[in-house]
Amino acid sequence: MKTKFSRTPIYCRKKISIAIMRAFIFLFCMVAFGFGPKTGFSQNTKIKIDADDLITVEQVFELIRQQTDHTFIYRSDLFVDAPKVAVKKGKIRANELLQKSLSFGNFDFQFSDSGSILLERKPTTPKIEVQQSVSGTVVDSNGAPLPGANVLEKGTTNGTQSDFDGNFTINVADEDAVLVVSYIGFSTKEVSVAGQSNIRVALQEDAESLAEVVLVGYGTQRKEELTAAITSVDVEEIQKIPTADIATAMQGQVAGLNVAIASGVPGSDPVIRIRGLGTIGNNNPLFVIDGIPGDLSYVNPADIKNISILKDASAATIYGSRASNGVVIVTTKRGRSGEPRVTVNSFISTHTITNDLDVASRDQHNQIKLESYANAGETPAPYITNGTQYADSDWSDAYLKSGFEQKHDVSISGGTEQMNYNFSGGYYSNTGTIIKTDYNRINTRLNMDFKLFDDRLKVSPGIGFSRKNRENFSENLGGGNAGFSPLLSVYTQLPHKSIYDANTLNGFATPPPELGSENPVGLRSIIDNKNQDDYLQFTLSAELQLFDGLSYQFQYGGNVENVHRAVFVPLYDFGPQSNNDRPSLFERRSRTNEWTLNNMLNYQKQFGNHDLGVLLGASREESHFRSIQGENNELSSDQLDALSAGIGDQSIAGFNSTSTLQSLFGRLNYNFANKYYLQSSVRRDGSSRFGPDNKYGTFYSVSLGWAVHNEDFFNSEIISQLKPRFSYGILGNQLIGDHLFLTRIGSGGQRLNYPFGEGVSQAVLVGALSTTLPTPDIQWEETATTNFGVDLGILDNKFRFTFDYFTSETDGMLVNVPIPASSGITIFPLTNGGNMENKGWEVSAAYSKNEGDFNFDVTANFSGSKNEITKLGIADEAFTDGFIEFNNFPTTRTEVGGEVGRFYLFQADGIFQNQAEIDAHGVQPDAAPGDLRFTDTNGDGVLGDDDKQYFGSGLPKLEYGLTFNAEYKNFDLSLFFQGVSGNKIYNGVKMWLYRTDRNNMSADLVNAWSTSNTGSGIPRNVFGDPNNNIRPSSYFLEDGDYLRLKNLQIGYTLPESIVDKTFISSARLYFTANNLLTLTNYSGFDPGLGNGGTFTRGVDRGYYPLTKSFVLGINVSL
Repeated sequence: MKTKFSRTPIYCRKKISIAIMRAFIFLFCMVAFGFGPKTGFSQNTKIKIDADDLITVEQVFELIRQQTDHTFIYRSDLFVDAPKVAVKKGKIRANELLQKSLSFGNFDFQFSDSGSILLERKPTTPKIEVQQSVSGTVVDSNGAPLPGANVLEKGTTNGTQSDFDGNFTINVADEDAVLVVSYIGFSTKEVSVAGQSNIRVALQEDAESLAEVVLVGYGTQRKEELTAAITSVDVEEIQKIPTADIATAMQGQVAGLNVAIASGVPGSDPVIRIRGLGTIGNNNPLFVIDGIPGDLSYVNPADIKNISILKDASAATIYGSRASNGVVIVTTKRGRSGEPRVTVNSFISTHTITNDLDVASRDQHNQIKLESYANAGETPAPYITNGTQYADSDWSDAYLKSGFEQKHDVSISGGTEQMNYNFSGGYYSNTGTIIKTDYNRINTRLNMDFKLFDDRLKVSPGIGFSRKNRENFSENLGGGNAGFSPLLSVYTQLPHKSIYDANTLNGFATPPPELGSENPVGLRSIIDNKNQDDYLQFTLSAELQLFDGLSYQFQYGGNVENVHRAVFVPLYDFGPQSNNDRPSLFERRSRTNEWTLNNMLNYQKQFGNHDLGVLLGASREESHFRSIQGENNELSSDQLDALSAGIGDQSIAGFNSTSTLQSLFGRLNYNFANKYYLQSSVRRDGSSRFGPDNKYGTFYSVSLGWAVHNEDFFNSEIISQLKPRFSYGILGNQLIGDHLFLTRIGSGGQRLNYPFGEGVSQAVLVGALSTTLPTPDIQWEETATTNFGVDLGILDNKFRFTFDYFTSETDGMLVNVPIPASSGITIFPLTNGGNMENKGWEVSAAYSKNEGDFNFDVTANFSGSKNEITKLGIADEAFTDGFIEFNNFPTTRTEVGGEVGRFYLFQADGIFQNQAEIDAHGVQPDAAPGDLRFTDTNGDGVLGDDDKQYFGSGLPKLEYGLTFNAEYKNFDLSLFFQGVSGNKIYNGVKMWLYRTDRNNMSADLVNAWSTSNTGSGIPRNVFGDPNNNIRPSSYFLEDGDYLRLKNLQIGYTLPESIVDKTFISSARLYFTANNLLTLTNYSGFDPGLGNGGTFTRGVDRGYYPLTKSFVLGINVSL
């Protein structure tokens, strides 16, 4: 109820005034000791707002009265001319809502134990005559206007409110006045007039009061209602990092999201894992872009509006079999109503590699080789003893360079209440730090929204196009039969060889015969190996409000990818083992079409304290792939790079595949009194990748949440939010090849052709061979996931924490079963022959504070996980991988009872100092003083593979990120630290460069063990390595821990006094340093380079290095 004091005729006012005074005296006597401080609301008292609206102050009082039983006492004319209050859908603390509603005037309010709230205006001192008029605009952090924002002259009752476009005008006392600007859901800001006549005020969203909405599968949900493990990424924060790839920018930003950089090649994709490894097969998460599965690498980071990471089964079940490794949901920016607004973001950058390796110069090489030959009793090669007559080349200096990077983005958005649009275009280029590894990309995107039939129907088309051009750098990433990066051929080149020769056709030197062959700088420079990738994504969605609470949603979208690769090899001669006398050309074109159709019914209804949400849907996805390639191994001229210009053998090949997924799904959300939450999801998928009897799988989940802080019995001045969560669910995995349950037939090739007849005219018929065995019984992998979580807020949510502990058990992992080569089968068949467990934890923390002109916030996240194989193959086989040189030197082993890809190595136990130590050890007969000693683990007196031990894995035990942001007036500062701990790296590069039988080697070997240098930790130089010092051992295994200052940024926003004199509305300049500082003990290129293979994580074969960069950029709004 409200108690109002009405106006009366003047002749009655005196009597009524006396009665009023008596009533107030009586009231004061009754409750004088009952009034408390202005924080009379419970810390946890929240007001639920059903929809965005612009309401009166008295309507605010009524909202509070209905939901708290507090009554209000005030004069009836006190709020007659009060500005309306803009409220947002969600929940806000009653105390904060009341204060912001009264922020336009100088009011006082008191609470009593009886539940009444007394409101009155504070007495004010007489004001001097107004001397200055100030106009301005109130906008959010993205520059969108905020209508209905309150603008108050500090210390007075003089106030106004912004109009629909965010504009306001206010008369203030003098040029030293201070304006207090507030808006529901945003932090209040004080702005000094300082003589300005026009002021632009940008408000920041208040994370403590704003009812944050996060992306979930096929929709959105208020964060406070979440029961699943979902993290909403701070897109504005990661967009501060100047990059062309949003996935790389997310490294270290989200607890449980592991982003490993497998290679520093410009345009390469990072390896993304959510909550570690859940299978030994494909661990890639599902990416959903504007409701349609797609490829995130083609999306311009500047176009992204929101990102959510779905981590547990409860969050991901709605996507079924494609979501067993988690889901990354992305939405792109859409338009807004109002005048067109143009934004321009641009940066330029220079970068160099973070760390280089020191290889031997010519004279160092000669010294190492002479010592090596002498220790082996061999005669050195002549070039070594006559070394000074040759060049002293620095091959890595010629191969590596400083890179240049630039990115320019332009967008325009605007529209009306019935139609809005957002159009963007972008260009990015990176010259790379290795010669001829240029990369560039162009992006365009157009999103539109139409409201029809009195806003009952909303139609939203969107289209995006991207083109990537790159110079390929072929690296053997992952596991299996893999060699080293081309980079290592540069580091092992003889420094005696010249690199350039102006007298040759291509300007590169051919080495003399005694120095062997090859010129990797020349090869890299003259061979063209290019890719052009075109990617078109389009979406069409429509939402129709059928009746109260029920809506129908339609989504149709497609991704069309066209890839063209061309490799042209001209004439060259770099020695007998490195020459080409026939120019050749290879071309390959492929096309992938992916189509998705979703139909959904969504029902939302509130019945008293009961909130109910039901989603029902059907989905169909199709994927079609086709490729064709041709090659001519001899062109008529190396000036003609066309397949038809050839005079040699031509060959063609082609491939195509099709897959289909059709699904039914549903989700139930229930909320009682904002205290108890329930969510349950189910999905049934049918996949063409499995046989007729196993096409369909059903997956489900359930999750619960309890908002303890909303309970009547919970009243804490410290804890403002306490919500435990629990979820359990079953997911599947269909990430295997198409139609593997069928027998595959291979045809063609010399060994399959059958001649019939006699003589040269005999017919040759093409034969065929079965290359795989049919596996009609393979089924879905199934992963059962359990998650326990707690959301905690302290001191009005100034401190915010999230804790999660999870377990997952995968049954029926699809593994390849080895069969004898004599069968003629070249591809091992799949079977559901593996089980695996994965456990882990996550912690996120945040703190923010505003102190006048100085604002800052700190966020941190920590996570860790560990997996264990519980079954592998038919007879619990062990898988070896991590080969250092093709099929030689395996370094990892996976077997039951341990993690995936553990390092399995000999234990290096120091260096033999004398023959007596060798004799006492007794198991290394070929050793000599200066050689490595290896442990005879099983004590059988023989050093063999049975003596290898496990030494951890390349998966970190701990991953973390720390962000600090600060603003002072027009300056801003951002620091982002990222790191890992508990992982190992096998330094295959070091192993490779410590071999004295290579053309060149590490400069470290100058300080190798010798009788005059017995304190060295480097084994002796000896040709032939009779002790096999370079065998896979713990000697080359190093800690992969590192802490990196990944991003440092300093920005300056131009003041309004300058901007007002130009045609722009805002401008910000910034300087950024990326990967500026790394603390690590790893001696290789970079500890952040992580092999992307499941079984080979942490095996360093010398990949394209990471870079540190210095950036200058500008953000402008027009």
